[in-house]
Amino acid sequence: MKILICDDSKIARKSLARNIKNTSEVNVFYAENGKEGLQILSEHDIDVLFLDLTMPIMDGFEVLASLPVNSYQTHIIVVSADIQEKARQRCYELGAKEFIEKPFSNDVIQQVFKKYQIPLLNTVATSQSKRAKNSSSIDIISSIKEISNVALGASAALISEQFDRFIDMPLPNVATLHRSELKMVLQDIINNSEYRAISQRFVGYGINGEALVCLHGDNLKELLSVNDSGKNTTTNEAILDIANLLVSAFLLSFSKQLDIAISLRQPSVLNSDQLKTALKDNHQFLGEYEKDIFTIEFVYSAESMDLKCDVIFLMDNDSLSAIKSILESVL
Repeated sequence: MKILICDDSKIARKSLARNIKNTSEVNVFYAENGKEGLQILSEHDIDVLFLDLTMPIMDGFEVLASLPVNSYQTHIIVVSADIQEKARQRCYELGAKEFIEKPFSNDVIQQVFKKYQIPLLNTVATSQSKRAKNSSSIDIISSIKEISNVALGASAALISEQFDRFIDMPLPNVATLHRSELKMVLQDIINNSEYRAISQRFVGYGINGEALVCLHGDNLKELLSVNDSGKNTTTNEAILDIANLLVSAFLLSFSKQLDIAISLRQPSVLNSDQLKTALKDNHQFLGEYEKDIFTIEFVYSAESMDLKCDVIFLMDNDSLSAIKSILESVL
């Protein structure tokens, strides 16, 4: 049996592969994006393809649309954090046989492996020993990227349901942002009068940070009218509702995966004067970040709409250390 795992996340590939029993009859291939996956599919008779949707270079939807690349029948199992119902429907329409949500449970994997006759490794006895070996060498950035990817899928599903639009799943950018780079972000918002910026504090279990949401695009007014639902809601209130949905949905899934609770403060609209003050270091938004800032950044976009939702989660180094300690205890 030949199995292909196509996913840009190293953690996700390992998480799936460690369930496959290593025998002489099983050959596992790996691809980090859709282009690599199609190349392997064209060169080998793959029995089962585990396919992620959100990948660089070529995503899972593009892979599905490009199949078949040979005459061999491959069973396609989508494994994705993009749990929008519209995404699921698209996958089935494009030929996928199964859809597994990230993070997947052992029960689901066992059922799928049995259905497609994939040798299953008894992971119950080995999981604790692997956890003990891997905790000290945890890749904090890769781990946060994977957790963020899952959280993005959960939040995109909520937003898609709220506005009845397919949301393009972004790739999270997890990195350290220099203080000067954050100032450039704020300056861009100031320079564009159509941009709407919102900030929201969050705290919990040693994690202390702030989310910055920037809404812009020609269809922003249309989105606000959809969100209004006939109520006498001001533009600022509608913007705050949208930003709070983006931030809270992401953090709910993020904290759930870490098995902790993170509380949110009330969001506030940052007007031009406040942003100018922030650039002078007199506002708490920048005042607390004297060193480089740990960030999780992504951009939501809605299908057939000129609308972008830029979201940046800002955290200090103490928060990053807290997340690493939590990950070492749960992974």
